[in-house]
Amino acid sequence: MIQLQYWKEIYQLKVHIAFIELLLERSERVDRGLKIFLAIASSSSIGAWVIWTHLSWVWGAIIAGSQVVNAIIQYLPYKNRIKAYSSLLNELEEIMIQGEFKWHAIADGRMMESEINKARFDIRSSKQKALKKNIRTTIPTDNKLQGIAEDSAMSYFNTFYPA
Repeated sequence: MIQLQYWKEIYQLKVHIAFIELLLERSERVDRGLKIFLAIASSSSIGAWVIWTHLSWVWGAIIAGSQVVNAIIQYLPYKNRIKAYSSLLNELEEIMIQGEFKWHAIADGRMMESEINKARFDIRSSKQKALKKNIRTTIPTDNKLQGIAEDSAMSYFNTFYPA
């Protein structure tokens, strides 16, 4: 029973890692998209306006849009999320490595129930400390990403710990 609880703790940690990786990828994609838009708008809009005078309203809209994005970009959370998620991922992955290392001793029966229970709560405590240290606000929820993270964790364990 206690071994199963430890295994579930490791599984949930892997799901959290996969979920944070997906959130990081999404934040990087949005941040990169905004920066690319600003770069293209600032460097090509003036020249394009001269060339395409009959579509000047399009280029005017692009310039206006880029000015709005430029004004609000510092208030968008993506840059901060990238930093926070990256730091959190490093810490969670370290916890995962330590947890998997202990799992081998647990699975071999070399640890007593009290030791297993302590190891399980050490994972929880370390995970909570990492979250508190790196995440100042709430983590956005996303059921689609959660499902992908579950699938990723299941795939990982099926690969490295086949039944």
